[in-house]
Amino acid sequence: MGVDLVVAASVLGVALVIGMATLGATIGQGIAVSRATEVIGKNPNAKKEVMSGLFLGLLMIVALMLFALAIAVILLWMNPFV
Repeated sequence: MGVDLVVAASVLGVALVIGMATLGATIGQGIAVSRATEVIGKNPNAKKEVMSGLFLGLLMIVALMLFALAIAVILLWMNPFV
């Protein structure tokens, strides 16, 4: 009974970590793209600078999401009860 509870909590924790990381990343990407399109709409001449900053920011958001995925995998695989 105790081991089954630990396994269930581990799987639930991993699902929660991945879900929250994905949710945060998608919200952040949506806000970033929204602001970038707003700035480009107001000043079309700044498209090159805005797009380069946008892509750099989006890559950082994706990197943080991948770090959360790595932590979730480590939590699941390093658990001695699973």
